[in-house]
Amino acid sequence: MPLPVTNPNVWRHQAGGGCASLFGLPFFLVGVGVIVLTFVPADVHGGDDLPFYFGIPFGLIFATVGGVFLFGRMELMIDRSAGTAIRNWKLLSKTVKSQTSQLKEFDRISLRSEIRKGKNSSYTVYPVRLAGEGVKNFDLTQSRDENEARKEAEVLSKLLSLPIHDETAGSLRIRESDSLDESIKDKFAQGKETNVIPDPPAKLKSRINYDGSHLQVEIPPPGFNGGFLVALIAIGAFELIFISAFAIPFLTQTDISGPPLIFVAVFGLIFLGVPTLFLVGLIAHNFIATQSVSVSSDSLQVSKGWPSRKTTKIPRNEIEEFYLGVKKPGTRNSKAIITLGSSKEIVAVSDTAQITFGGGLPKDEITYLYALAKGILVS
Repeated sequence: MPLPVTNPNVWRHQAGGGCASLFGLPFFLVGVGVIVLTFVPADVHGGDDLPFYFGIPFGLIFATVGGVFLFGRMELMIDRSAGTAIRNWKLLSKTVKSQTSQLKEFDRISLRSEIRKGKNSSYTVYPVRLAGEGVKNFDLTQSRDENEARKEAEVLSKLLSLPIHDETAGSLRIRESDSLDESIKDKFAQGKETNVIPDPPAKLKSRINYDGSHLQVEIPPPGFNGGFLVALIAIGAFELIFISAFAIPFLTQTDISGPPLIFVAVFGLIFLGVPTLFLVGLIAHNFIATQSVSVSSDSLQVSKGWPSRKTTKIPRNEIEEFYLGVKKPGTRNSKAIITLGSSKEIVAVSDTAQITFGGGLPKDEITYLYALAKGILVS
């Protein structure tokens, strides 16, 4: 977590302690307990003797792993006046290892989206790094929240007067440190942004009402596509396998009264109910849920979802970025898994919110819609 700033030339960040210590405590106690038990006679603890060749290595492994989480700390410090970036590994307050890099080696702040795969799931993280040509990146922070990562990158960009190379949307966007807080309207007035409105496509999926100062758009659900078909087949095959290989044999060969009935109900809920609910959500997203977009000289507002609709609004003067991004499966939102490959979406970002809309529209239509909306926002 970022630490309180007492020197405007210094940025500090610390990892470890807190929840990590609570996670490591059981491992540490088990390891120490096993080591102690190795030296306690069997007639004292009332069990068999614990062999040294087993108890000591086993206990040391657990105690070491737990001790790293319990007592380990990692501190980052960027000192602009000294021109250094320092990473310290500590046991409580004592530094055991240190790494120092010179700030002059780096020429940008890198912000990316990366997928981390665990044993049973995957998730997206947004690492912030110091980067430069021909030098190893210096990792700074990592968050699962894109807005939090973006804010941290902006703090570092202003501190070091380095541009942000933002690749979270699937393409490189370079944001200069001296214009991070400017609205797109201000950037357009200074010539830092351009906008050319193309001819409208011959056929539009969405309903557009545009009078030059106000834009109202109703975007239909994406409908049937290859990604939805893949999801439908996968869920259907999973449920058929579960029913034929487990449910039918169990129900026909077992007395289902009492505890077995509860067992069947729980497993049915997990292996049939959850996939079915997920499929219902995909059907709603593909065939029912619409998006309503309203753009005016005051704000950008987007409403989407089904059965409950979520509405997000950003005042025009607070929109700092407005661009065409790439929606990739598994990154920006869970519904993206029903899309094969990548698709475009319109992204608006402020310091406090982020809005995406238009995903699933044809390329020429979303480009046209983006230009219309931007034309109002920068006017």
